[in-house]
Amino acid sequence: MVATLVLLPGGDDPSARIDAGATSIAAAEVAATRSPDASRSDQRVAKVAGADALTSRRSVRLDNAAARRGVAVVHERKVQARIEARRARIEARRKKAEAKRLRIAAREAERLARMAKTSSFRVGAFNILGSQHSAGPGGYGPGTDRAAMAAGLVMSRGVDVLTMSEVQDDQLGVLNNRLAGYSIWPQHSLGSNGQRLQIAWRSSQFEMLDGGSVTFTFASQAIPMPYVLLRDLGTGAEFWVISIHTSAGGLEGERDSGTAIAISLMQRLMAESGKPVIIGGDVNEHEEFFYKVCQATGSVAANGGGPGCSLPPRPLRVDWIMGGGGAGVDFSGYVQDGATLARISDHYFIHADVSVTSPGGSS
Repeated sequence: MVATLVLLPGGDDPSARIDAGATSIAAAEVAATRSPDASRSDQRVAKVAGADALTSRRSVRLDNAAARRGVAVVHERKVQARIEARRARIEARRKKAEAKRLRIAAREAERLARMAKTSSFRVGAFNILGSQHSAGPGGYGPGTDRAAMAAGLVMSRGVDVLTMSEVQDDQLGVLNNRLAGYSIWPQHSLGSNGQRLQIAWRSSQFEMLDGGSVTFTFASQAIPMPYVLLRDLGTGAEFWVISIHTSAGGLEGERDSGTAIAISLMQRLMAESGKPVIIGGDVNEHEEFFYKVCQATGSVAANGGGPGCSLPPRPLRVDWIMGGGGAGVDFSGYVQDGATLARISDHYFIHADVSVTSPGGSS
């Protein structure tokens, strides 16, 4: 029998420390291989078993799936953070560009607001002869038929803004249907007798910003005198339009009162807004209305007139178009259109080209 001497670790010297399990396994292996009673086969088995035991002791196999998942999560977070940072930079650039665009637009709007704006169009005034007058002298047909013909004439003459008087309910319905492309105000919105005076404008060129009325006496009845503030959709110019019809015949006092009310309205609109004012309609005066309005407001007539409110050239009608205020009103191409006299109305349809200028604002 062969005795094997096994050295055990001694003291506390770290360099002398040897894994006790590994040492025992190695010792058993040596003993088995050197034992005279062991066969070669047993010796090989013992040697392999010892080696396997030592390997399994020194190197334990680990599952790295969790670690790989952790690495993937970290990587994904980094990628997402880079994407979010890029989006933030793009959004910041977009906001900066939008802010710059808005600043430029604001400066341009301020520049345009400081500039005077002009609108050029054709304006007309027409007493369409109310339906109740159809049976009177002159042989005029039904009011609705005449209103349809009036609408056709207005459109054929290229009138863009129109004041109308003596409009009756049945005629207003026809005008709404036949004046294609026009807006009409006040319709019936001003109450009793509010349909008598109307203002029409081409919808593609103008929009209504404001409107109202003042009350005056016509043929012993209180009726509204309507006015609107229009804006040229193309140029931005703004101007007022008033529709008027003062009493006929021997009602001189009512005519004077109606004219005074109209002048007061013109003066107020000019003073409060600084914008041009156009007034049109049947005033049943050949001269007096012109003098009063010109002297009180500085307005000019569509058919002319010289310095110091001298009368326009004759013939003078009882229908007038006048304008003033703002940065100027300039008429040209005035026409007393007699195409109406045969079948539509006992009044001429007057119309003219006009340029109105609304002043720019302060800088």
